[in-house]
Amino acid sequence: MAPDAETQLASATARRFVDALRAVEQDGDTEPMAGLATEDTRWTSSGAAHGSSGPDGARQFWDAYRRAYADITSHFTTVTETDERAVLEWVSTGHHHDGRPVRYVGATMIDFDGDAVREVRLYFDTTAARAVATDGSGDAEAGEGMLDESTAASGANSGLAS
Repeated sequence: MAPDAETQLASATARRFVDALRAVEQDGDTEPMAGLATEDTRWTSSGAAHGSSGPDGARQFWDAYRRAYADITSHFTTVTETDERAVLEWVSTGHHHDGRPVRYVGATMIDFDGDAVREVRLYFDTTAARAVATDGSGDAEAGEGMLDESTAASGANSGLAS
């Protein structure tokens, strides 16, 4: 694991994405992420039933992600960039609303269109995230009640509930 992977970002757009993610995770502020989007930008996740698009889709997508946790922080382990794409591998750690720890790994692919973000795709093992959320059983029903009423929908979006 390269502790300084984030410092290796060469693309200004990838850097803006990471800064926007920090705003979401630390403050719940989705506006910097929405500011990266055009009307055609697609936001998808392996833990979501469907994707979102545009600035409003970014707000919904990232708000659902943040509401799924009491606290969450992503640490980047590997960065791979071309002129048209950045791949960021990460480990996210934090806590569920009931205090249980969460830890899962994944990768984010960001496709660029010049300085704009064309598409963002998040890939992670939803089974591993569910197992952490359910005391290792992998049984989504065992984890019922782990999210409060206001975050139930985002738990499904994040892959933590079925």
